[in-house]
Amino acid sequence: MVLVDNGRSEMLGNEFHDMLRCIRCGACLNHCPVYGAVGGHAYGWVYPGPMGSVLTPLMLGLKEAKNLPNASTLCGRCEEVCPMQIPLPKLLRQLRVNETKVSRVPWALKLWAFFAKHPRLYHRFAALKIGLLGKIGRGAFRYFPFAGGWTASRDLPAPQGETFMAAWKKQQEM
Repeated sequence: MVLVDNGRSEMLGNEFHDMLRCIRCGACLNHCPVYGAVGGHAYGWVYPGPMGSVLTPLMLGLKEAKNLPNASTLCGRCEEVCPMQIPLPKLLRQLRVNETKVSRVPWALKLWAFFAKHPRLYHRFAALKIGLLGKIGRGAFRYFPFAGGWTASRDLPAPQGETFMAAWKKQQEM
C-alpha cells in the first residue's frame, strides 16, 4: 500500500482544513466561469478549476503556483454547488492574502490602491483615460504597460463616450 501525503497533513488544523473534504467530483469546475472560458490545460496542474486553485498552492507552495488563487472571479458559484460545502472563495481569498505576505506587491497594484483611496482623483483620471483611448481608437490598449501578452492576439474596443459616473449623473439630473 502506498500513501501519498502531498502536503495534506499540513492542512490539518489550519485555515485550509476544509479542503481535505474535497472528493474531486468536479462540480466546481462545471460552474466556474473562468474555468469554462479558459479550460483545464491552461491551469497547467493536475487539479484544475477552483478546487485546484486552492489545492495546488497548498501542495506545491505559493512560490510555485502563486497565480492560481488569482484565477477566480470569487463569484461563489463553486461554493454553492459543492456537495461537501467547501468555502472555496474564502480559501482563495486567504491564499491571496498569504501570497501578498510572501511576495512584493506590483507597482501597478500600488497605483490602483492609491487611486482607489482617492475617488475624486480616480474619476478625473478615468475620464481623461477614456477620452484619450476613445481618440486613439482600435488598438488603444496595446500601449498599456504589460498588456502586450494579452493584446498581441486580441483587442478590447476603445471606450466610447463618457464614464459611467458622468452618464449616471446626467441621468439623475433629468
